[in-house]
Amino acid sequence: MEEKSKQIQNMFNNIAPKYDLLNRLLSFRRDLYWRKKSINLLKISDGMTVLDLACGTGDMMIQLRKKIKDVNIIGADFSKNMLDIARQKGVIDPLINADAHYLPFKEGSFDRIMIAFGFRNVVNKEVGLKELFRVLKPGGILCILEFSQPEGKIFSKIYRFYFQKVMPFIGGLISGNRNAYSYLPDSVYKFPKNDDYKRMILNAGFEKADFNFMTFGICNAAICYKKY
Repeated sequence: MEEKSKQIQNMFNNIAPKYDLLNRLLSFRRDLYWRKKSINLLKISDGMTVLDLACGTGDMMIQLRKKIKDVNIIGADFSKNMLDIARQKGVIDPLINADAHYLPFKEGSFDRIMIAFGFRNVVNKEVGLKELFRVLKPGGILCILEFSQPEGKIFSKIYRFYFQKVMPFIGGLISGNRNAYSYLPDSVYKFPKNDDYKRMILNAGFEKADFNFMTFGICNAAICYKKY
């Protein structure tokens, strides 16, 4: 597990300088909408303490800070280079180099937790979910925004072609790391199917999980509730 995590960490350190550009380009800027919708689903209010896990270059933190001024945000990511880019973009909230398998926070530290496009990179997802559950307060909410597999027969074929052929080519050309953008579709298609995914969330201790699919099922914001 540690060796696999290290490989993924190195990959994200390498592509950090081009990460934002490629996110906008390859998603046709839809990633901004997906992030904004996910933040709305979390129902964050003034005075809350929020963890942005796998915060990357800080996009979710920036979006949240625009929406709510009086909120305490901590960003955590296992890629130091991603955090450096976040600081360059003006993120002044605390940023911590941390691994999702071993979160350096006390039990019940956060009212809300968000993780955008990072959960598929957690090698042991059961361990990661239990850690997220541990550091979430009773009554808290976790949002996992992640790529999904569209189910429509025609659109799913178009999506698969773009995801597995076009995107690795463009991503590799711009970032200089084709392997990273071949890893992305591979990690999405190896992601647990919806029923298994929901079962995994509930087995970690969450009371309920609601799936919110966006843009023809390309993305899913899983809203997970911890019982009071």
